[in-house]
Amino acid sequence: MSNRHAPVNLFGDNGMRANLPINLINVADTQEIPNSQEIFVYRDSGASIIIDILQKVDIEDPEVAAKFHLDAIAEENDSMEHNSSIVQRPVTNELSPIVLDGRQVLKKAGSIHHLRTLFALFRVKGKNHDVVVSFNIPIETGQGRGRNGAVTAEQEQLIASDFYGAVDSLRIVDYNLFAV
Repeated sequence: MSNRHAPVNLFGDNGMRANLPINLINVADTQEIPNSQEIFVYRDSGASIIIDILQKVDIEDPEVAAKFHLDAIAEENDSMEHNSSIVQRPVTNELSPIVLDGRQVLKKAGSIHHLRTLFALFRVKGKNHDVVVSFNIPIETGQGRGRNGAVTAEQEQLIASDFYGAVDSLRIVDYNLFAV
């Protein structure tokens, strides 16, 4: 863990834990969000982190299930187009996440926005839930990189590194979190 990151308790003191950047804003400190969701935003850009506990989708193949969840995010965003690819990398997390790198094209406020979503699906064994981690990185917001909430190329690389650190470190501390 770098000096830019610290362990963060998620979903209460004993639900889950992951290493996240220390400079994030916890959205729950400023507005009400569902109990099944954690949302953080970066202070220096429009990038965000969303961690969801969702009802497990009735799809056995974890890669297909991951694509289903990411497609649902694109639909919620009213994406004009979207695509994703599976990221093949060594699994260092015992929960064996499926990782996707997605791209969306959105129309917002009269301009075209490009959004990169780094996405991980954790299937919770023995429970009827999926845990989804998504890092949403605005690449272009109509005014060029590094403007209007869009990240610079350097920020994009740091956020991608943050994503992999969070995914590799995510641990379920108390499986009673999924009691329902």
